[in-house]
Amino acid sequence: MRRPSAAMLVALLALFVALGGPAQAKHFINGKDIRRGTVASAQIKDRSLAELDLSPTAIRALQVTPDGSIGANKLVPGAIGGLQIADGTVSGTDLVDGTVTAADIADGAIGSGRLADSSVTGAKIADGTLTTADIARFSGAFRILADDLGVIKAHECWSREPRGLAPEAAGADISQDALLVVPRGSFNGQTFSFNYRTSAPNPNDPGAASRFVLTLCNRTDVDAAPASVAFSYIIFDLP
Repeated sequence: MRRPSAAMLVALLALFVALGGPAQAKHFINGKDIRRGTVASAQIKDRSLAELDLSPTAIRALQVTPDGSIGANKLVPGAIGGLQIADGTVSGTDLVDGTVTAADIADGAIGSGRLADSSVTGAKIADGTLTTADIARFSGAFRILADDLGVIKAHECWSREPRGLAPEAAGADISQDALLVVPRGSFNGQTFSFNYRTSAPNPNDPGAASRFVLTLCNRTDVDAAPASVAFSYIIFDLP
């Protein structure tokens, strides 16, 4: 029997490949060959998925920040201003207890419209971080000199409006605000009492609504000259 020539062998090999090619193509894997739920994370190359590979539902889920997941260590001090927070979107469940301090909030960035009603409790505020500037409309101190007080007769009172304080400098109307005045240092409470009230608006005195009245009374039966007295005051804006 004659052995096949080299040309014959090449022709037979070409015929084999031509006939076997379509059959071999069936062995390539496509989506129909993969059962649902059988591909795990280990089978996916790291960082190989793009946004186009994700469904709209998956994209929305990735864009949601879990409640309580952002703490103070995730924020650059002063990075969040009013423009970064939609009105009413921050509630108590969005803040980890005690993580927000004054350093994390830009000055003047948060107004009442940025906070959901009743969302801020004592647990949400780090201990010792609030000052009077954070909770009061105005605060400060002033001093009444002994020379200005003079001698207060028995059972009579001295009364005056302290001038040049912060509300008056700002031209603010505090006539409907809450006012607290307390003496600083030594105050002779056995001989003298004091009270205070906001001044009523006066059309003849535009600055009257920016001031308050302080009254010292001699509660004894004899005339008395009080020493100089220092006071602190704080004013809250009532809703």
